[in-house]
Amino acid sequence: MKEKLPAQSTNLFPAPTRKLITCFLLFIGCWHPALTQEIPNLQQVNIRLMTRNRPLDRILQEIEAQTPFRFVYNPAELKAAGYASLERRTISVEQALQELLPANFEFRQRGYNILILVREAPPPTVTNAAFTVTGRIIDANQQALPGVTITIKNSRNAAISNEQGNFVLYATRSDSLEISSIGFATITLPVQYQPMTILLSPNQRQALNEVIVIGYGNVQRKRMATAISTVSAAQLSERSASINIVEAMAGKIPGASIMLNSGKPGSSPTIKIRGTGSINASNAPLFVLDGIVGLDPVLIDPNIIQSVDILKDAASAAIYGSRGSNGVILMTSKQGVKNKSNIQFANRVSMGKLASEINLLDASGALEMIERQYAYTPGRLAPHKDPNNQFTRKNDLFYPDGTPRYNMNWQKEATRPAFSTNSSLTLRGGRDIMTSLVNISYKRQEGIMKNSYLEQINLFANLGWEVKPWLQLKTILNAGGLQSRNVDLNTLGFNAIREMYEYLPFIPVKYNDGSWSRKGDYPGAEQSENPLRLLNDVKSVTGQTYAMGNITGTVHLHKKLDLVTSFSGQLGGSYHNYFSAIGIFGFSDIQNGVAQRSNGQSGAWTNEDYLSYNDRFGKHRITALAGASWYFNAGSSTFAGSENFFDNLLGYNSLQSGAMPQGPSSQRQQNQMNSFFGRLLYDYDGRYLGGASFRVDGSSRFGKNNKYGYFPAVWGAWLVSGEEFFAGLHTPFNYLKLRVSWGITGNAEIGNYATLSLLNPSQVVFNGSQQPAVVLSNPGNRNLKWERGKQWNIGLDGSILEDHLSFSVEWYRKLTSDLLYNRQLPATTGYSSIYDNVGSILNHGLELSLRSRNITRARFSWSSGLNFFLSRSKVLHLNGDIIYNWAGRIMEGQPIDQYFGYYRLGTWQSSEAAEAARYGRKPGDIKYADNNKNGVKDAGDRIPLGSKMPRYQCDLTNTFSSGPFSLFLDISGMFGHKLANFPRYIMESPTTSVNSFSNVLKAWTPEQQQTNLPQLRLQSDGADNEMDNYYIEDGSFIRFRNIALSYELSPALLRKLHMEKCSIGINAENYLLFTKYRGYDPETTSFDGDLNQGVDVYQYPKAKTLSFTLQVTF
Repeated sequence: MKEKLPAQSTNLFPAPTRKLITCFLLFIGCWHPALTQEIPNLQQVNIRLMTRNRPLDRILQEIEAQTPFRFVYNPAELKAAGYASLERRTISVEQALQELLPANFEFRQRGYNILILVREAPPPTVTNAAFTVTGRIIDANQQALPGVTITIKNSRNAAISNEQGNFVLYATRSDSLEISSIGFATITLPVQYQPMTILLSPNQRQALNEVIVIGYGNVQRKRMATAISTVSAAQLSERSASINIVEAMAGKIPGASIMLNSGKPGSSPTIKIRGTGSINASNAPLFVLDGIVGLDPVLIDPNIIQSVDILKDAASAAIYGSRGSNGVILMTSKQGVKNKSNIQFANRVSMGKLASEINLLDASGALEMIERQYAYTPGRLAPHKDPNNQFTRKNDLFYPDGTPRYNMNWQKEATRPAFSTNSSLTLRGGRDIMTSLVNISYKRQEGIMKNSYLEQINLFANLGWEVKPWLQLKTILNAGGLQSRNVDLNTLGFNAIREMYEYLPFIPVKYNDGSWSRKGDYPGAEQSENPLRLLNDVKSVTGQTYAMGNITGTVHLHKKLDLVTSFSGQLGGSYHNYFSAIGIFGFSDIQNGVAQRSNGQSGAWTNEDYLSYNDRFGKHRITALAGASWYFNAGSSTFAGSENFFDNLLGYNSLQSGAMPQGPSSQRQQNQMNSFFGRLLYDYDGRYLGGASFRVDGSSRFGKNNKYGYFPAVWGAWLVSGEEFFAGLHTPFNYLKLRVSWGITGNAEIGNYATLSLLNPSQVVFNGSQQPAVVLSNPGNRNLKWERGKQWNIGLDGSILEDHLSFSVEWYRKLTSDLLYNRQLPATTGYSSIYDNVGSILNHGLELSLRSRNITRARFSWSSGLNFFLSRSKVLHLNGDIIYNWAGRIMEGQPIDQYFGYYRLGTWQSSEAAEAARYGRKPGDIKYADNNKNGVKDAGDRIPLGSKMPRYQCDLTNTFSSGPFSLFLDISGMFGHKLANFPRYIMESPTTSVNSFSNVLKAWTPEQQQTNLPQLRLQSDGADNEMDNYYIEDGSFIRFRNIALSYELSPALLRKLHMEKCSIGINAENYLLFTKYRGYDPETTSFDGDLNQGVDVYQYPKAKTLSFTLQVTF
């Protein structure tokens, strides 16, 4: 029976906050050029002009110089109109055009553009009669290309495409068009009567001129000598349905493993660049947005990002020192444009549903399992078959003959179609000395688990001023708030998702009397709770408000020397409100209701100042940088709670209603860092590139004897194809460059007080009464030092087949030493653990990136991209220790992500009774391999069982374009790893008291002995069950991550609708998945810690989502 859950209140902000946001939006609206800069009409703008017998195009250029307008016309048509004259006087633009243009011409205003057209094109009644050719130039991403030259072949008749990519040209039917632009291959096409859409594809040269952000500066790609990958705004928009920036980057960065671990609304993907380099410190990369360092990428709207540059090797990331140890992801936001304004609106509406159901037992299957468990002991009957067992709900659950009244599919009951929306409004504009971009976005994402959701509102602003010719200012602001309701609480305990798997299918949501079903309604099911009641009556609401900003000033001290000073700050507030209603098993059955509230505040600021020197003499180019940085971070939190409520009415809004308060607590922490850095880049003739950088970080997290870390890097590159001899080799390469780099980075992400001895509050009895006291909880380690990573990188970039195929290959070797680890101490010391430097890890791998232009024609194009990488790891030194984690271990000489356990051979057969007895087993029990051959099952029988992390990853994209249509296919795969299926370990246990996978009915019986599943029995009968190879499954998969079809409106229709651009699309995400894994999804891990990756513990299932998108520019 389906139970409709009550709607949840999702008031995102309190009243004062809503008023503050309203005032801020009004403030933005008051000054933003896109709102205040009304486009004048031609009657309102006057000019002073006198001209006699001059060509019309020259006169129009003079009008452009006096007005904000720009003329769009066919040079050949205007040339044929001859000369014109106009007396000097004050006259409106409209009147001037009426007097200047011949009678067969007309003009139309489109914003700041004025179209000059012939009223009627000559009809093509004669074979070679002249007519007007119109068209639009676009790139492979359907973006307009302005400034493209369109020429009538073998003539001087030419036109240039305008800002919308449109052009007009006068031609005859026998003519051909030559389309050319810097960075694009020239193509030749026959003219057409109909409007033409012409696609240009970039060659390798254009990509080489792209500007890459490298931290405290930028460089052209052709002058880059380190391992940096770039994701453009066009590539991000290929996944227009992505909810955050990290999800949009998945599969687009060779060497970066991005796993979408959960289907929970607002969940953040896990990203690792070049493997796991630390066992206790963080392995997450550093995110930087326009100088704001260390922000949470989930808070950033992908629509405001212009490009993302990923610093992968130590040489490129060393400029960020210890904060760049796991790579750096530099996000550059979009900016306003001078003397141009537009409004961009993007909206996505989607519907998601459970991608696939797990094959669980239905009511009859579950009862068969229970009956077989009871039948393990002859003569014993299951409760529903036993006439002497009249448990309370027996008649409510079963008919008199013992058949079930209900057959529930809890996966259908607990999930729902989830509707989500994501809207983004961007205002871009600028004047002579100022540019601005303001973005307002709102998203509400429903989870497929009932009552789960995320709601977020965000405001972003990017403002730039040219205050003086020698002074430029830029400021960034990103602020907003979010709220979510979680249902996957207590991962290892009981929650709604786990009970969706385990709750017995012959028990209903509610009985006919309206009461919830609950634990113990069937004997033996005392450890289960109704998943619908958990979704309804356990409320866990978290929220966050945030504001981050940056202001940067650039002073041009000299034409070669700049002083840059930057100040950025981040403020955040968070809350968690929790209430579990009275009597819910695993949450509040003993406490009689639990309510909790916690709040946190955080703040950080960074000041960076540096000098940048650029010089060029002859064939030499030098860029130098020197600067300093100061960073401070602090945070605090408070907690209060209570238990034993008399009803559920007020929940966490009235902690005082609980008769038993939980002890309040509070805490505050802080850390700081000061740094000095420098970098030198050298370029000789574009062929020989070199550089070096050095950074010193001083962190409060280390003692005075190891406070500072030192991080150097050097690199070099040789443009082989730039040598004179290269042309004579007659190789297939059009471009070839070799790169080499080496660098050191550090890691200090271990918490704030690892070097200090910590005290915890306690109580002692003194004079017969309890008195407050403090006790030493953990000893400090004043000799703790920086974790250091040395990395070597060799790269090769090139292109062949006239730049139709380009590639980049990287090999890296990363050695992390002085590993930071919270080492366990013997109980005799009186302490639990101490942070220490314990050993070293080696990571190495290979990365390949391919880009190809397969077909480039006027009406059809096809381009492809392939990213592939493999990674390996090895623990070189661990002080002789072995670290055990979930289903695995870390030990010297082995990979860091290794599963480790028993190997199941099957089950003992009846013919093997004597041999089984020697191991203390009997037929029907699990048969494990005796790997150490000592005749007993012991820890020495455990062996490596595979890798937790993928050994190979691959992403293939294909883009097909035909006229206004574009089809994008994204196929990704991860291979060579295993996944520990914890639900199967619990539910396929022979003594399980919950529902199970349908496979459990293949368990051992005297008639069915060829099986891996032992004979079913009750817990009182005892059984052997380990997290062995049977539950550690193949995690490899191939996924059609995204299939997107889009349509772009024609230029003619856009003109009628007064739009600059408009596209609509449909996206299908996660609709096709090929895997052997028997859980919901193999791309998952249930733990945040890097040592426990690859474990599926009742994951929040992912949805397959169908989205409709709309993108409009005015």
